Amino acid sequence: MAFVRVPGNDIPDGAEEHWLEGRGGVKVRAFTAPATRSPARGSVIVAPGRTEFIEKYFEVIRELQARGFAVFCIDWRGQGMSGREVGDGVKGHFASFDDPVNDLATALKLCAAKLPRPYIGLAHSMGGAILLRAMQTRRVELEAAAFSAPMWGIGKLGKMAKGYSRFMVSVGGGGLFAPGVSRKWTREPFRKNPVTHDETRHGRCQDLIAEEPRLALAGPTIGWVAAAADAIDAISQPSASAHLRIPILVATAGKEQLVDNTSHAAVTAQLPEATHISIPSARHEILMEKDEIRAQFWEAFDQLAARVAPG
Repeated sequence: MAFVRVPGNDIPDGAEEHWLEGRGGVKVRAFTAPATRSPARGSVIVAPGRTEFIEKYFEVIRELQARGFAVFCIDWRGQGMSGREVGDGVKGHFASFDDPVNDLATALKLCAAKLPRPYIGLAHSMGGAILLRAMQTRRVELEAAAFSAPMWGIGKLGKMAKGYSRFMVSVGGGGLFAPGVSRKWTREPFRKNPVTHDETRHGRCQDLIAEEPRLALAGPTIGWVAAAADAIDAISQPSASAHLRIPILVATAGKEQLVDNTSHAAVTAQLPEATHISIPSARHEILMEKDEIRAQFWEAFDQLAARVAPG
């Protein structure tokens, strides 16, 4: 298929779409684009957050290309243009975070010829949980990684919510919407959004979904909540990250409303070579924020990248 197009969201040079089949026969969409300067410094592996999709990252991808990197991105199963595991396409669902971890590992192998080393991860929110699990379980090998507002904890996901979701999955209710979540996508007014101060970038994302309704996602299922709880518990195990002796950047949004910021310090403390920064004025989507906020992240990312990919 052609990429979804809206004004102001140019398709990156050399963009290619790739498809693979994941567990359960789910079709998963991936993306590659080459560096726009030569020689390439390596590749950046972009891991989006929940509800996100490849086209939302076109601006970020172009910026990475200009820095000398080839770029990979993915639509996680259950969102974007990838296949669903439940009948209602707006339900955000995973049976297990192991599935997107395996999809990512498979896609990187499929696209390896287009992605020169070294590999630098760039993961946002839920993508941060998936990528870190892929690294912890050695299914993806990186030379460095940057995490933007990673979902290593969720404020509302307490012991009672974990127990309820796991029980419901055990009795076959995993495909139901989680209690209290939105059950349909509606265009989000900028003034009510919890993720960015940048009206243009926020509007562009909403325009993409309005243009292609298959990109729309509502709230998560009970199964997703249980899977997220399992992944977060695994991520936080003290020994899980001890072998990750690579440069890692963790960026926390000071005006966060979605993920649990206290988890960032706890997990970072277990990473042998991690740097943790906080961007006080940023909302959750740091890479979709105003330019002056994004610049703080890019400065830290560039310092990280220079350690493994000079030039």
